[in-house]
Amino acid sequence: MTTSATAVGTQKHGKATFDFEGQVVIITGATGGIGTALAEKYSEAGAKLVLHGRKEETLQERVKHIQELGGEAVMVTGNIKEPDTAQTLVRAALENYGRIDVLINNAGGNFAARLEDMSVNAWNATIGTNLSGAFHAACAVLPVFEKQGGGVIINVGSGSANYAHPMRGAYAAAKAGLASLTKTMGWEWADRGVRVNCVEPGATLTPNSRFADKKTEATYGEFLALGRVGLPEEVADACIYLSTDAASFITGTVLSVTGGPHTSSPLDVRLIRKPVEA
Repeated sequence: MTTSATAVGTQKHGKATFDFEGQVVIITGATGGIGTALAEKYSEAGAKLVLHGRKEETLQERVKHIQELGGEAVMVTGNIKEPDTAQTLVRAALENYGRIDVLINNAGGNFAARLEDMSVNAWNATIGTNLSGAFHAACAVLPVFEKQGGGVIINVGSGSANYAHPMRGAYAAAKAGLASLTKTMGWEWADRGVRVNCVEPGATLTPNSRFADKKTEATYGEFLALGRVGLPEEVADACIYLSTDAASFITGTVLSVTGGPHTSSPLDVRLIRKPVEA
């Protein structure tokens, strides 16, 4: 087999396995619903974890839970907006486990507000948490990946990046930026053996989400092709797939995990799901 002279990066043939034995995974925002699912899924697959969060007590509980399941995990607290937090994550991984294989940029957050009602601090905090934090963490792991001959970065975005999101404009803008950043990272870092992809969850049922309300969950589900909101575990499964060599030819890609594409109008949903008359 002849390899193209223009090929870059380390070529790895796909392996249909979710075995992460011996690998080290950093997960930011590990105390939320999706973050918890990510930690459990990667730990079950054999990975050693570095878990990040802002609430020390909650993060300690997550680490203890992983250890009770038979896994290995250490924790790093800090504000993901700060570059120093990213460097601390890298040091924790290297000091405890000696390497880094996967970075999951999952930290994020938003709150409801009209654009004109947002303070400068609120805008900066939203952009910093959802976009700048991922940038800092990715840049921090890059030198380690270069020395090791490669690595994987998964940015957890949002389906909000693809449509108008009233009351959450800053969040949607940040996630749109994250999708764009993913594509550029995928190109710029490909020759270093680094694959970068983005997973965009849609409505996801977490304990603190608005979808935890049964009525809201059911109402929103009516407007999705699969008829329901997603689960954190389903988002985690998508991240795991993109972390394996089975996805060796995928980089700079945005994967939608939203239960189906949006329709042009709510009327379409009512028409397609209208009961058939006898």
